[in-house]
Amino acid sequence: MTALWETLRGFRPQDAVDILLLAAVIYWLLLRIKGTRSIPILLGMSILIAAYALVAWLKLEAISFLMEHLFSSAVVVLVVLFQADIRNVLARLGLTTMFRELSEADRQDLIDEVVAAAQRLAKRRIGATIVLENETGLRNHIERGVAVGAPATTELMESIFHTSSPLHDGAVIITNQGQLAAARCILPLTSAHGGKLFLGTRHRSALGLTEETDALAVVVSQERRQISLAYDGKLYMGLDADSLRRGIVAILQDGEEPDATLGIAAKRKVAPA
Repeated sequence: MTALWETLRGFRPQDAVDILLLAAVIYWLLLRIKGTRSIPILLGMSILIAAYALVAWLKLEAISFLMEHLFSSAVVVLVVLFQADIRNVLARLGLTTMFRELSEADRQDLIDEVVAAAQRLAKRRIGATIVLENETGLRNHIERGVAVGAPATTELMESIFHTSSPLHDGAVIITNQGQLAAARCILPLTSAHGGKLFLGTRHRSALGLTEETDALAVVVSQERRQISLAYDGKLYMGLDADSLRRGIVAILQDGEEPDATLGIAAKRKVAPA
């Protein structure tokens, strides 16, 4: 009791701020990795730490020696295991969407073009993936596609994704300046499996890109004639034109995530209907 009292007597206001900041950082990091493969890895590491504490308490010297050498390279192991998540977190620090570089009128025109293209493609049962670059640059993905370099219009996107077009496979990427930079771009598939296995390649690749970057992707399903929006590793399915437009505006213009108030159900772990 005396030791506790001495500790409390030495407690400064700076210590309270320090604790609150640390708690906020940990909470933010947990939100960033929620629903990803990092959670099972963290649980596994927690079990190892608990096992090490038990071994040390029981004074099992051989196992303690082995585990000490294992934990000595823990930093390297953590970097290797969480490289994708670390890259994602660093890329999202201090985000201020670059789409604000466009004028209000140009931004609204671009969103209208994308929404109209998604509507028309869905009605004609034509699959499509339309990626909108945000702050994180997508140059690596653009360079691996077929260069286009034209204004992003509804007619252009329709012609690219038409089944007779040689560019209809893959995704188109629209830069944060409103230019359709490239078509037939190959996107990384999501690393989170589970309930997402029933999804097609377009949806899984859209999720994969949005897990690694702050881009968003509009996906049109050829089989279901359904429009979806992928952002931050989440999939918003079954959208109409109005909800799609509001979702894109919330992300690109307001810098916010779409939520249930838009009539869109966020699904980080998608389960079959």
